[in-house]
Amino acid sequence: MRFLINADRRMVVVFEPTAAEYVMEPGKHVVVEWFNGGDDGMVSFEAEDFVVHAPSGGCTRAWDYEGTEIYIGPESGPDAR
Repeated sequence: MRFLINADRRMVVVFEPTAAEYVMEPGKHVVVEWFNGGDDGMVSFEAEDFVVHAPSGGCTRAWDYEGTEIYIGPESGPDAR
């Protein structure tokens, strides 16, 4: 499954379970993909952080507004930064 996070203000996107963080600026977006897992992934907004919880047994990948993969853990692609 793929979905888009769009920011209307500066916020931090936190990817669980790795706790990787990505700072989003207003007007920018992140594309998130969940794969190889169950259907229990979750997103939540906590204080100033948007938290993306990977589905059980699954993996998460994410790309910034320019299409560059964000490094969020071992499931990230080889060109992630």
